[in-house]
Amino acid sequence: MENAVVCKNIKKWFGIGSARVEALRGVDLSVKQGELLLLMGPSGSGKTTLLSIIAGILTQDEGECLVSGINLNAMPDIEKTRYRGKHIGFVFQSFNLIPTLTCKENVSVPLLLNNIDRQTALQKAEDLLKLVNIPEKADAYPKQLSGGQQQRVVIARAMIHNPDLIICDEPTSFLDADTGAKVMELLRSIAKEHGKTLVVVSHDPRIIPFADRIERLEDGKITR
Repeated sequence: MENAVVCKNIKKWFGIGSARVEALRGVDLSVKQGELLLLMGPSGSGKTTLLSIIAGILTQDEGECLVSGINLNAMPDIEKTRYRGKHIGFVFQSFNLIPTLTCKENVSVPLLLNNIDRQTALQKAEDLLKLVNIPEKADAYPKQLSGGQQQRVVIARAMIHNPDLIICDEPTSFLDADTGAKVMELLRSIAKEHGKTLVVVSHDPRIIPFADRIERLEDGKITR
């Protein structure tokens, strides 16, 4: 399989002078197309920083990161934002659902941002809610859902624009063991059945069985 993500000698620091903190210290990492990669490590090890660089949200200070062969961080900001909106999906640990929108409206947001008409976007959102097994919640609001149901809405939103890469930041952190396992099983089936590449950041050892491969990040470096 081809590499969907290639990171070469990624370095990232914050601050200057004596206050400078090295978050990443030369990370080399590749992720195959269709793979579910689990990136683990303790808090403060640089996991979210690396995830943000892969997603084009942060720019590395040294090294190169290619997504589908494209150097996102060489793009102007407006092009980078446009690329993320079409090719990358996000699953956040805090859900980030808009409380005043229904589930199907929340799911439809990426399509609306890509100038898809509202009726088409809402119909596609309903289709995705069926895929994640909560079609009956299409017209419910986030506050009416359990944590697991909200995470399923987030997964549907991450998939609706048919991205090549889905980035997941601690997707089970607010979920109990049973619900977390169901969410990970859903993510794994998405990777396998729809050919998506998933990079999942977590320190939750309960989700290890769902990964195709595990890499560990400690003190800003991949440990072997």
